[in-house]
Amino acid sequence: MSALGAGILVTLSGCGGTGAATPSEPTATVLLGQQLESMVEQVDRMGIVEWHGQLLTKNPADGGERIFDLDGRYSPSTGYSEVAMDSAIDGNVQQVDYLVINGRTFFNSDVWGPAAADCWADISDDPARTWALPAELDPGWPLSTSRALELDGEDVVMSVPFEDVVAGMPRGLFTALPDVSYDTEAQGVLSPHGPLIEVGLDVRGMWKKLSKQQRAAFDTRKAGWWAMTMRESQDDSSIVPPKYVFDPAVTPPTQCKKG
Repeated sequence: MSALGAGILVTLSGCGGTGAATPSEPTATVLLGQQLESMVEQVDRMGIVEWHGQLLTKNPADGGERIFDLDGRYSPSTGYSEVAMDSAIDGNVQQVDYLVINGRTFFNSDVWGPAAADCWADISDDPARTWALPAELDPGWPLSTSRALELDGEDVVMSVPFEDVVAGMPRGLFTALPDVSYDTEAQGVLSPHGPLIEVGLDVRGMWKKLSKQQRAAFDTRKAGWWAMTMRESQDDSSIVPPKYVFDPAVTPPTQCKKG
């Protein structure tokens, strides 16, 4: 059992009343802890975590529209990430591939063509070009930061603190965040689906907990619902540093391997 999972289970198991439950009559609190722990262990066993994050205007069940997609692979052993961004914010269609290695960010664009597939530009110090990457690249953040509330069948209803929700979404969407009370959270659901773990976070509901003055400081219309999935990557290849690093302002992408 991971330290995270053990801590969750101990906390949840100690939240019941004073009456002692018999082994054949597990409390709802214990079952809640066991279900959450099983999902934590499932992620812990993944060698490379494959994840998909999608930002919508509101809950898709209520007709929320997609505004942003991130597809990633994350290596817990190295901390390396591969992330593909697909965005149509404000009508500006973009598709970019990122590599994050030892704190440095590199990108490759489809417009460079197949000849430049192994060519990457270092954009670590360029906020305008790294805005799509989350501050927290470990996709397990909805598990590690959540507070479990109750069971709904096999689903775990939970809440995640404001700062952790924002850190898990594209960092460039909200650059001037207000100070909020410590208990400002987004409520959501963790759902196991065989090899897949699904996450849904009601970001729109979280914004409603802020004052009008706080909401006026940034555009909350760009984030209403965060949908995410995690699973063991079906691609067992390692995430490796970029083969060729070049400056596209100096060397044409078609010639990057000679730069």
